[in-house]
Amino acid sequence: MEKVAVITGSARGLGRAIATRLSSEGYTIVVHYNKSRAEASEVLGDLRKNSPDSFGISADLKSEKNVDVMFREITDKFGRVDLLVNNVGNFLYKNFNKTTNDEFCDIVESNIYSTFFCSRAVLHLMRKQKSGQIINIGTVGSDTLTVREKSTPYFMAKNALYFLTKAMAWEEAKNGIHVNMISPASLATDIFKPSDFPMGRSARYDDVVKVLLFLISKDAYYINGANIEVAGGFIPGMK
Repeated sequence: MEKVAVITGSARGLGRAIATRLSSEGYTIVVHYNKSRAEASEVLGDLRKNSPDSFGISADLKSEKNVDVMFREITDKFGRVDLLVNNVGNFLYKNFNKTTNDEFCDIVESNIYSTFFCSRAVLHLMRKQKSGQIINIGTVGSDTLTVREKSTPYFMAKNALYFLTKAMAWEEAKNGIHVNMISPASLATDIFKPSDFPMGRSARYDDVVKVLLFLISKDAYYINGANIEVAGGFIPGMK
């Protein structure tokens, strides 16, 4: 049976790029989405050319109950998960004193809760398999206490994701499970200019995908609990 990869938030953007490439690498893909049904359907149409058993599933990953239902369906269908990419995590560019309670909770829950719930739901399967990969998507500066004027909650959440990555890797290594993190520089095009980056451009989806492919390869066997920045030397706050 082909390996099964679950990519959260894979109807659009980086998640879609990861799903597309993994499909060409022989993975059966679970396309997760929350509200982007039309985009997910379009992605699946492309993926099924390489992996006909790929399917889509909708869930609000901030809800533990929804996550459990989602992974129960995945388990019933495939009986295994070889790779989980925790890609979901909303971003907010707004002064902290203008950030509402609902916005703050959304940033924290979409970044931390989603990763925690999905990882916990899949780990029992990976322990039985004695193998598995979890890749968490962070952001440049995740491994330091980074205070940013208009993205404080976001960096707080990504700091927590870094700690979670380390803890899970340490606990699960004995079970043959690898947990790593990829932290790109901004993938957005509306906040920074190319000249803001030391190498003259922001990160691209393909930059992240190439690192992910390396981390899940046999060549990266002894890399566990790592955070790899895909940032071209960019440091938040430096000009």
